Amino acid sequence: MSALHSPSQPAASAQAPVIRHYQPPTGAMESLMAAALRVALKVTLKPFLGPPWPFAVQRAALANGSALMPQDKRAVVEAGHIGPFAVERVRPKAGPKPKHAILYIHGGAFVAGSPKTHRTITRRLAVLTGAEVLAPDYRLAPEHVFPAQIDDCVASYRQLLADGYSADRISIAGDSAGGHLALVTWKAIEMAGLPAPSSLVMISPAFSLHELPNSTAQARIPRDPMIRLAWAEDVEKALKADPKNPLANPMGFDLSTMPPALVQVGDDEVLYDNSVWLAEAAARLGRHCECEVYLQRWHVFHAHAGLLKSSDQALERMAQFMKQRWTV
Repeated sequence: MSALHSPSQPAASAQAPVIRHYQPPTGAMESLMAAALRVALKVTLKPFLGPPWPFAVQRAALANGSALMPQDKRAVVEAGHIGPFAVERVRPKAGPKPKHAILYIHGGAFVAGSPKTHRTITRRLAVLTGAEVLAPDYRLAPEHVFPAQIDDCVASYRQLLADGYSADRISIAGDSAGGHLALVTWKAIEMAGLPAPSSLVMISPAFSLHELPNSTAQARIPRDPMIRLAWAEDVEKALKADPKNPLANPMGFDLSTMPPALVQVGDDEVLYDNSVWLAEAAARLGRHCECEVYLQRWHVFHAHAGLLKSSDQALERMAQFMKQRWTV
């Protein structure tokens, strides 16, 4: 996989954002598998994510699709609870007891998904980093409206601290809605006076589809094999976020204290601009944020690890980024 570094123009007194573009790996198997997965997503998943289907159907579609993805058997999954909600603790089978931890927040547009649907990612991250991955089964909308999801994620971070992991040995990561929650959880942690994690890692974060200037969301609709804008509109109604809540709009956050961050996004997804926005906003404040754009890839293609070499390599980059920022 080759990277082409193409930084945007920096604002006055700010550093240039780090934005890298990665070509997909060469080879017939990668190309054929990518084409097959793209068709499968368009036919079996995209039509069922969003209206007119009820959230129960959307949850089933995501669960059924994820069940077909390969699992990294080198990691073990242990079920548990933090207060009223369930969690999964994922650890490598081999090696010493983990000294580091990842709070991984699953995607699913706040209305679907679970730690189980994202084991392809969490199990591989545990193996690649040697860390414990704590994945909360946070409360979903519409049964539980904003900010219940944030409360559960913060409670999970507190649990890691209580487990003996120091903040400089913890990373917060997440995909899609979970990428949104990763950034929001950091801000909620800061507001609560808790120590900040060593890094943030976000896959295709969903911050907004409406407030980005010069958004390319509409232009990418034909290319995106997974996300429909109508789904986002449905979810906003279900979440019922109070606009007066300081955590309701990540794009209004003061990012001047944001930990080092890595954001990864597919070039073929409607949420593309969200990732670029974060890299540019952080750079204007002198914060370290790397944005990696994977060409010819789609929303959270990382879920196809074990099938696509590009997915494996993106997760390896995530692991490398976190490990470089942990205290040994």
